[in-house]
Amino acid sequence: MAAAWHGRAMSVSRLRDPTLVAAVSTGSSMPSNRLLVVGAGVLGRLIANEWREAHGTDAQVYGVVRSSNEVRDAALRADGLTPCLRENLGSADACLAEGTFEHVVFCAAPGGNDDYPAEVAAALRMWRGDAGRFVFTSSAGVYAEEDGGVVTEGSPVSDTPRAQKLLSAERLVTEAGGTVVRLAGLYLLERGAHNAYLNMAEVKGRADGLINQIHYVDAASAVVATLLRGEMGMIYVAADDAPLTREQICRAALEAKPFVGKSMPTFAAYDGADKGGAGTGKVVDCSSTRAAIGWQPKYATFSDFMKLHTA
Repeated sequence: MAAAWHGRAMSVSRLRDPTLVAAVSTGSSMPSNRLLVVGAGVLGRLIANEWREAHGTDAQVYGVVRSSNEVRDAALRADGLTPCLRENLGSADACLAEGTFEHVVFCAAPGGNDDYPAEVAAALRMWRGDAGRFVFTSSAGVYAEEDGGVVTEGSPVSDTPRAQKLLSAERLVTEAGGTVVRLAGLYLLERGAHNAYLNMAEVKGRADGLINQIHYVDAASAVVATLLRGEMGMIYVAADDAPLTREQICRAALEAKPFVGKSMPTFAAYDGADKGGAGTGKVVDCSSTRAAIGWQPKYATFSDFMKLHTA
């Protein structure tokens, strides 16, 4: 166990620019509650909030963004995050020297990222590798199952281009000793699959197709639980207690205040080699993950959450 862990830590150092490896030695003087969040969007900010709740308001959290935005950066600071540009990763002058963070989360979405694995590799170089955790948020959508079967952490994965993009990044992370959390579909009251469906006349997917979901707050708490209690090199999966069909998701949302007056869409599955909504989906069983990281979702199901916001 110790030998395997050491080998993975060494692989992180090989990702680094040799001229900056000396910066790792400065990590020992850095506070252990220091967290780097690559992708300071909705999920990243909630992860930062969870981290500060666990470590106190003096915890240092750096939120990595692609570009400067005065309004957004002010909001990040108000939430206790120090905004920093992705292009400054590895800069000692910006307190972002490589190898100086015990705890790193990469939760930037792959969309609009021409070289996603390279972005993940750059984030890995920020991690010390011999302490703390590196957590990469992936998607439960990488699983191949589309006929209503149960999937767990080690179930077969898909060969679609989107899945392979995520899986290649996952391999980089686990080979370096980092940890992966595959998240079910994320939602907030007015953000998620339900919001998209209720703004369509026709949904490209079966009415009875299963969708696994997790509230953003629960996803953030699962990530922080992994930072605190997850094992290096492991793959976890996080979802709520039960998937709902597309139709059930829409019906639950229609009971909530923001969607009063909306109409139920029709459903029509794609027909072709790539099922793309033609299958009945999957059922994510994350009981092993819950036991391993000591985590439970606050919102048991999407329906339970929506009942809190009924008209």
